[in-house]
Amino acid sequence: MIRRITAIASAIAAAMSGPALADDGERIDLVCYGGGTANKATSATAYGWDNNGNYAQGTVIGNKSVGFEEQVSLWIDGDEGRVRMPRSMLPVIRGGEDGWFKLRSIERTEGEIRGTVGVSALNNPKLRLDRYTGTISISGKSGDFTGQCEKFDPSRAQRKF
Repeated sequence: MIRRITAIASAIAAAMSGPALADDGERIDLVCYGGGTANKATSATAYGWDNNGNYAQGTVIGNKSVGFEEQVSLWIDGDEGRVRMPRSMLPVIRGGEDGWFKLRSIERTEGEIRGTVGVSALNNPKLRLDRYTGTISISGKSGDFTGQCEKFDPSRAQRKF
């Protein structure tokens, strides 16, 4: 009976753990080049007069998508990570430290890395990084970004000038 309970408990624990983490134990530094669209607030006001001198006005507030090309940098070390988001996707009120935002809920598998970017209390874009193709996508309330990533070794990088 005890062996059966132990076997069932082991099976439940294995099922709940999800896919095995694909972690080589090393820090990953990436630079990603790409582009996307940012959602920006817009407003327009119209005025009108009639022949008697009366007037009316109306204001329309909405959103528009603005295209951009930019670079995203990120590093992941175990269950910690930071992302430098495209400026076009950042809201006026935001957190971060020197342009870097905490990567939360990091999930690493053999094929991909997923997480959320802690931009603000109300804005946590989702990040997905394909480990085979190097494609990154960031999607949230402020817009979307897609790009191609390359490994970057800060200790070996040479300055361009």
